[in-house]
Amino acid sequence: MVVVLVLKMRRKHIENDLQKALDNGHSVWTIGDVHGFSLTLERLLDECDLSMDDRVVLLGDLIDRGPDSFDVVRIARSDPRIHCVKGNHEDMMVNGFHLEQLGQPNSDMRQWLYNGGLATVASYIRDYTDEFGQEDSEQLRLQVIDDKEWMERLPSHIVLDKWRLVHAGYDPRIELDSQEEDTLLWIRRPFHRAEKPIDEQRTVVFGHTPTMNLNTTPGTEKWGHPWFSKVQLNDGRSASVGLDTCLFHEERQPAMLTAYNLQTLKVVRIARVEQWNEDIRESVKKV
Repeated sequence: MVVVLVLKMRRKHIENDLQKALDNGHSVWTIGDVHGFSLTLERLLDECDLSMDDRVVLLGDLIDRGPDSFDVVRIARSDPRIHCVKGNHEDMMVNGFHLEQLGQPNSDMRQWLYNGGLATVASYIRDYTDEFGQEDSEQLRLQVIDDKEWMERLPSHIVLDKWRLVHAGYDPRIELDSQEEDTLLWIRRPFHRAEKPIDEQRTVVFGHTPTMNLNTTPGTEKWGHPWFSKVQLNDGRSASVGLDTCLFHEERQPAMLTAYNLQTLKVVRIARVEQWNEDIRESVKKV
């Protein structure tokens, strides 16, 4: 039963599509947490210079906190070359986005709104409000339902011949076939501190935890750079690679979105395009 549940968190047609691309010599780019910054995502995709045979995997947390989560979802859903894994923020939106409860949100919705969901609600309402301030409430309702159903169907992880793609990681204390979805969406320290590879054959590529919290080795640049575990596989590759280079923050430090090419191992980093100023702060609060 446990194995069946774990397999249900995967989507074989997605895994087959990605593995075929790699086998045929095409690029598969993995991208860390976007968190609603659609202009930065578009710029990074341009830098990746995708062919029609290349593929992209967004590692979850497409939404929340940034100014245009609605547009990030639109980009992900409209390009057949882009696949996604589910992040904890998608899971919170599935359970917490109820337009009819905006005035009196339940506990799930309050948790989501507090963790960046308010910005997502604002972006959806904004895209269904015309220049005269008239909201198309019915189309908005249908769009929210459709996007939530899409998010609910997203795989919790993707397993390829040499790679595991997941939002948060795996628990090294539990057999791979016995991992629960909440673990794959939320885990942090037990995974990062694993002293042995999670999978002897595959590097785990993940987001979720900002890499400035992982790049702690003296002399290592903390902000805006991916993290490569010092634990290695037999072929010399890092056992895990972290790509959440923290696009969302207000510190005087680099705010970067990072892509990692599974074919060439190339890293592409893009500075946040959106200017994080008072206008954006206010726009994500207007619901």
